[in-house]
Amino acid sequence: MTLTVQVPDSVFASARAHFSDREMVELTATVAAYNMVSRFLEALQIEPEGRD
Repeated sequence: MTLTVQVPDSVFASARAHFSDREMVELTATVAAYNMVSRFLEALQIEPEGRD
């Protein structure tokens, strides 16, 4: 999801074997949220605190 957005069928199937429908939605939402935050911070050129 991070690099190519669409998850390959083989990766999706592997994850699906371990997670319920609800867990798949939660996992996807979590990854999407982290991607959004990192892109938002990069776009605004915000560096983490304490980073020199």
